[in-house]
Amino acid sequence: MRPAQRTSTGRGVSHPGGQSGYSPSGPVGGASSWGAPPSGTPRPTIAQPHVPQSGHPQSGGHHSGAPAPGAPAPDVRYSDPRSAVAAAFAEPIATRRDPHPADDGTGHLDEGPGERSRSARGSGEREPLGVVRGTVRTFGELCITAGLVLILFVVWQLWWTDIAANEDNANLADELTSEWADNPRNELPPDPETPFVAEPVDMNSAFGIVYIPRFGEDYYRTMAEGVAMEPVLNRMGLGRYPNAAMPGEVGNFALAGHRVTYGKPLNLIAEMRPGDEIIVQTADGFYTYTFRNFDIVLPDATEVLAPVPDMPEFKGKDRIMTLTACNPMFSARERYIAYAELTDWQPAAEGVPESLADSPAFEKATGGEV
Repeated sequence: MRPAQRTSTGRGVSHPGGQSGYSPSGPVGGASSWGAPPSGTPRPTIAQPHVPQSGHPQSGGHHSGAPAPGAPAPDVRYSDPRSAVAAAFAEPIATRRDPHPADDGTGHLDEGPGERSRSARGSGEREPLGVVRGTVRTFGELCITAGLVLILFVVWQLWWTDIAANEDNANLADELTSEWADNPRNELPPDPETPFVAEPVDMNSAFGIVYIPRFGEDYYRTMAEGVAMEPVLNRMGLGRYPNAAMPGEVGNFALAGHRVTYGKPLNLIAEMRPGDEIIVQTADGFYTYTFRNFDIVLPDATEVLAPVPDMPEFKGKDRIMTLTACNPMFSARERYIAYAELTDWQPAAEGVPESLADSPAFEKATGGEV
């Protein structure tokens, strides 16, 4: 004898004769294309495990497929088995944690956007802003680079330019003395009191060597025509102002030079004392100027270059030498002026003056030869 089929009011659901079921409206989806149940038909639920009720033979009580008398009618609802599966996927994909997080290459596992979002919400903090962080990092790298460039510039300006200028100065002095040795001036002046005066040379051409014992026993610098930074002041030493007097000539023999960097030929100009000698060597001979006094003027005070300094209306009769350099150190705000006067001279034909005969500077500059 086959068991009797449970009615729609029972705990299970069956469809005799292969009747098609349907998908009810509920938590997942609405009515399906299978059709709706007949009007008035109670909505059955998925079969639940059987629990002995009062009246069941196993419990010794009354049992019936219908509710017990006086009991409220059961709330029977129809549920599709697929609803439980759909509910499992109801959580947004972005919030589910990847069971195998990816390694981002730094040794830290990427928890995924969902996990980070929950962490950020849980801690009350926002995620770091990638654009801001990248901007700050880039700015920091630029600052470090700028600092390194600045340090390299200072090293180049204060150290390397001196090395390069000193090497150029030594090579230029060697060229000059070699030329003088190959073309010696053996003539003597008609008047011993009147020095030889050479003709001006071409612009940017070297024509002499200056020795200042106050600046050091081995100090010497070459001098050239013109006061342009390149190539004269930066590489050739001291520069003669155009239209100024030549060494030994009546008027103002004026030279300019750096006080710092590029060999700094006039670095110690402020250390000069009255009576200090400045010896100028050319192909014609040696001219000895004696320092007298100094002055500090503005850069546009060109009257210091006049034949009679500060008195441009006078031609004068003296043979004066003027040295000009920037003042103070590392500034071009002013000009430091040193004045000297010709006190002695000696033609090249008479050899080296006693003041230079045993000088290390003369030995370095000429190799001991005139």
